[in-house]
Amino acid sequence: MKAKITIFSLAVVMSGCAIDPVSIAGPDGKQRYTLSCNSGTDKCHQKAAKLCPSGYDVIEHSKESSTRVAHYGEYPITTNIENFTIDCQ
Repeated sequence: MKAKITIFSLAVVMSGCAIDPVSIAGPDGKQRYTLSCNSGTDKCHQKAAKLCPSGYDVIEHSKESSTRVAHYGEYPITTNIENFTIDCQ
C-alpha cells in the first residue's frame, strides 16, 4: 500500500511540472525561447502566450517519451515531454 501511495504522489507531482523557459538568441539575433512541458502542450502554449503577448511562432517542436520503473518493476510510469522553440512576434 505504501508503494502505491508513493507512486501516485510522484505521478501527481510530475504531471504539473513545467521547466522554466530558457532565452536563446536566434540566427537573426532575435530572442527565442525554449520550453519543456511534461503535462501536455496546453501548459507550454499558456507559458508562450505569457512570454509573447503579441503572439508567437513555433519554430521547433519535439516529443520524448520515457518509462521509469519506480518500485521493483511493479508500476512503470511513462512520462511524455514536449519541447518547443518559439519566436515572439
